[in-house]
Amino acid sequence: MDHVRSSQASPKLEYGTVVRQASATSDSADDLEHSRPEVPIQNSLKSKKALWAWLLVCFSTGPTNGVAGRYVPAVLQSVANAVGHIPGTDKPCATRGEIVCVVPFGRGEVDYNSYILYLQAISRSVEGALTLLIAGVADYGHYRKNLMIISIILFGAFALPFASFTEKTYSNLVTYSALWLTQAAVSAAYGTIESSYIPLFMRESGWFDRAPAESASTMPSGSEARHKSQINVGTKASVLSLVAGNLGSIVALLIGVIIANTSRSGAKDGYSSFLIAITVGGAITVVLGTIGWFFVPSVRGPKAPSKNLAFLALKNQFSLLKSFRRYPEPFKLCIGWVLWNTANSNFQSVLGLAFREVSGLGTGDRLYTVYSFLGVVLASLGSLAWMFLYPVLTWKIKSYAYFFFIIHVVWCLWGTLGISNNVPIGFKHTAEFWVELAVLNPATSALRACNRVIYAAMIPRGKEAHFTGLEITLDLATGWINPLVQSVIQDATHNLRYPMLPNLFLFLAAGGFYVWFDMDKGIEDSMKPWEEDVVEAEH
Repeated sequence: MDHVRSSQASPKLEYGTVVRQASATSDSADDLEHSRPEVPIQNSLKSKKALWAWLLVCFSTGPTNGVAGRYVPAVLQSVANAVGHIPGTDKPCATRGEIVCVVPFGRGEVDYNSYILYLQAISRSVEGALTLLIAGVADYGHYRKNLMIISIILFGAFALPFASFTEKTYSNLVTYSALWLTQAAVSAAYGTIESSYIPLFMRESGWFDRAPAESASTMPSGSEARHKSQINVGTKASVLSLVAGNLGSIVALLIGVIIANTSRSGAKDGYSSFLIAITVGGAITVVLGTIGWFFVPSVRGPKAPSKNLAFLALKNQFSLLKSFRRYPEPFKLCIGWVLWNTANSNFQSVLGLAFREVSGLGTGDRLYTVYSFLGVVLASLGSLAWMFLYPVLTWKIKSYAYFFFIIHVVWCLWGTLGISNNVPIGFKHTAEFWVELAVLNPATSALRACNRVIYAAMIPRGKEAHFTGLEITLDLATGWINPLVQSVIQDATHNLRYPMLPNLFLFLAAGGFYVWFDMDKGIEDSMKPWEEDVVEAEH
């Protein structure tokens, strides 16, 4: 009777509202099975409309993300090379082959590629602080949707001014750098919230409509198999979000390919083509992000216990860290994921800079637009292939992760071979980059989707943004160290193969954590109520 009265007294729901499942006050099978309130939900995350709206938002970030990750570093590299000089002389820098070039940075001078790597280190530290705040408050009230859309619109808006700065001057180099750093900071906000929707889709598919294993004999070997239908939902949500973002990137990068290959200056210098493509990508993101606001469901979380959002964010992060004993498996994967992502993102960045040096700054820009375009296309194919193979084959999801992981280690090792002048391989020829592109990019995208699904499966209910933010926060909090180390190494050696060494070490360290975590145990642990919820229930 009390249950009926509470249902009748529930407030009228507005369009696009998703009501979170009430917290269970015990971890018995009956409580977990019947803990959903009987409240009508309009436009919930179970609907196809909600999924398509979310994918539209994921697509909207793609155009800016694609050009910001590939064309902005190319612009910075071109301008730094143009305003730089050979150390100890006033001679201009070479534009192809083994380039030794320095550019003003702070009170001194650094290698022109180190300049870009230093900026990456700075951006990572700024992103970490912002992500800490966003992850701590996104699960409350209506913050999730609004924070995501606002950050996406700002992300695109900061790409708009690029086309207005056309000269290769040091002042423009500083301007580009400031815009890029701002973009990177804003991207941390939408990245955290966008990823937090994956476990929400899994919850709506019935992830918690089952009881935890009652005996140890059924727990270790069968958790993934028993819940594979829900994991398939997470697989589709994870892969489709990545593919949607990649399709957005493909649109912007295709525009770059067309501009570079049709403009008169493109044959000698694709610098102007990069700038136009960056601005166009930003405009697409702003428009589509605004449209997405009207369709993405608003996930109504609990009321924030404090109006001081900064204090609330820090408190939640501290509470999250204390939960390690109760939910150890997602933490283990999180550390391995962070190490892999740090190594991979920096390795890919160095590869992009190395490709332009080998193919030629300016003269090889048309080739670089094709290289960037195909990289995203192949990445999409890799994650899609995994999405279709996982439900069919009997491989466990960790087996796929191991396979994709080994590919990264092999290619990073290959790059370090180029350190020696006596070794003819090691990304010293453009042909090597094309083979790497065909193998590494699909593996990277597939492993990223794989990580998100495994992690989402082990996240406790109601803590989606908290745990998603933990991965991104740890990545950004420590991610500045590797590019900083790479910057110092590059500044001392002027050889882009040397900075691949720390990435190789990080890959190997990450592999240990991938072996260590237990997904089946993590799934069972995720069904335990959050410790603070247990305390509140007892009172």
